[in-house]
Amino acid sequence: MKRLIQLRPLVMVLFLAIISACSKSAPALKASVEEVLIMPDKAIGILPANAETCSDFKELPGDNNKATIYFSWSTAENALSYLVQVFEGGKEINNITVTTAETELTLEKGKSYTWTVTAKNNDGETVSSTFSFTTPGPPIGNYAPYAAQIITDYNVSDSELSISWIGSDEDGDTLTYDVKVTDADGNELVDQTNLSATSLDPISISTGKTYTIQITTRDNLGNFSIATHTEKIE
Repeated sequence: MKRLIQLRPLVMVLFLAIISACSKSAPALKASVEEVLIMPDKAIGILPANAETCSDFKELPGDNNKATIYFSWSTAENALSYLVQVFEGGKEINNITVTTAETELTLEKGKSYTWTVTAKNNDGETVSSTFSFTTPGPPIGNYAPYAAQIITDYNVSDSELSISWIGSDEDGDTLTYDVKVTDADGNELVDQTNLSATSLDPISISTGKTYTIQITTRDNLGNFSIATHTEKIE
């Protein structure tokens, strides 16, 4: 009987130690679970067709200077909503948040615009590449250039990224390009201005990192558009 009584304190100590260990590990386990984020995929613009004059629009009654433009894009997996932003010369002029993969916005006729779609959910957001179009009607002044269509090619064996782009302008103006490439930490890999070429020499990058390419297209009258493309190297 004395032996049983003597063992009881030891059992209690072990029991309390187990409880303490569990309580300490629980927050760590909870923290690791909370760190798992499910980000939405990237949406891809469908209409207006990229780098073209849009054909899917409606005249605005009582205003011959504006038209209602139809926008659509691919459904992004894990997205709960979409933010559509329209820019003119790098300045946002209209936006709307919707829960479907289509919407309409009213814009001035005879102008070139760029647009993006940001897919959102409770864990974060993913911005699309930049798309561009021209609204119907006589041009108001000189058209801004279309946003550059950015093309990338990753060479796995050399860990190098090749970047090229296609620039175009409704007026046929001479175009130049400013190119920036940054990593997710904000480090600049490329910062070149006033390029007439439409490609860069291959740049060394790291697998598993995300890179952002920004190309500003300018015409000889000072009009410009900005294209952005983000790519994660797997």
